[in-house]
Amino acid sequence: MILNFHKTRYASNMASDIIDIQLITSSEQRDIARKIVEQHHSYVPTMDSVGRRIDWLIYHNYQVVGMIGIGSSVYPPPKDLLRYLGVTKDEYRPIFNSLANNWRFCVSTHIKNLGTQVLKLVRNDAPIEWKKKYGDELTHILTFVGADKNGAVYRADNWEHIGHTAGLPEHKSSSMKWDSGEQLKEKFVKPTGENKKMIFIKPVSIQKSKIREQAGLGSGGQFFSY
Repeated sequence: MILNFHKTRYASNMASDIIDIQLITSSEQRDIARKIVEQHHSYVPTMDSVGRRIDWLIYHNYQVVGMIGIGSSVYPPPKDLLRYLGVTKDEYRPIFNSLANNWRFCVSTHIKNLGTQVLKLVRNDAPIEWKKKYGDELTHILTFVGADKNGAVYRADNWEHIGHTAGLPEHKSSSMKWDSGEQLKEKFVKPTGENKKMIFIKPVSIQKSKIREQAGLGSGGQFFSY
């Protein structure tokens, strides 16, 4: 498999410690990502999702060590998300495609500072790739953290913890983002407070990403450490 990388990347304390991400475009890459998630994700070991999807493989010193992906936002929207955005549920619909959900982030081994560097790379590339693939301006990336995790990697990258989901029984947790009004009524389950997840969010800037793309720093360049 031929690998193409960014022109410049982030190194940890050692100059040879190179970290990069590569956009997943082939079935071979998707198979690699699927195996990583199935073998190493601690509480949702599946690559299945509904709606939009943009995924990347994560590289450390030229070796694949993980995957990260964004996809369609969530519906129904949690009340804490609506409060943060300053919109009603009806007003959320028109801006739905301006938000992406970091639906999966999985690595096969612990590497110091890997998480924050990968999140920064994704924040830089995501608005460009989102616009290219779907035609929408991406303004925010959010994520949900559960299973007694504390979201340390997102906190370290200065994502804002804006609240929690209402909480549903595990067997009732399902996506309803593409359902009709009648389907929503049929599927509605009153929140029970079980399995609540923390909500983290981070604004992203298409302007900054465009500057990076014009400088040749978007997905698909070459990379080296410094």
